[in-house]
Formats: sequence, structure tokens, C-alpha cells
Amino acid sequence: MEERFDEIEQRVKEVIKRVLQVNEENIKRETTIAELGGDSLAVLGILSALEQEFDITIPDDNARQIESFASAVKVIRGRLNLQGT
Repeated sequence: MEERFDEIEQRVKEVIKRVLQVNEENIKRETTIAELGGDSLAVLGILSALEQEFDITIPDDNARQIESFASAVKVIRGRLNLQGT
């Protein structure tokens, strides 16, 4: 069964796909960056691309939480909610 992604999830997925140069089908909610072949340097690239994509700043505390697709989405949602208030 195919997973459905909302707009934020889809945008995060596109960033991860672009930075890591992986097939979109390989990115599931539970997929870790390491499982996609990424290392700590790749996470920095993803972080930078996410900041540009969503026009936000991700503090170091939040950046350290990004280990998977799901955690990246969670951090982005949290940052967007903070900026919306």
C-alpha cells in the first residue's frame, strides 16, 4: 500500500531525494538518513536545503534531532509552528 504524504512531508521528501540522490520510492516515514546512504555531512546538506526550502533557521538543538525522514518532518513542523505565532 502506498503511503500518502501531506505538503510538508512531500517537500521534505523532495529535499532528501535531491540531496542524497536517491529514488523517491526508498523514502518512507521510518527511513533513516543512514539507511539512504547518508552520513553526518549529508545531514548538513539536508539541513541547509531544508532551511532554504522552508525559509527558516534550524537551531543546533533541533538539527541534532534529524536522523530520519520522520524526525526531519517533525523538526520542520515545529519550526514552522514557532514562526507562525
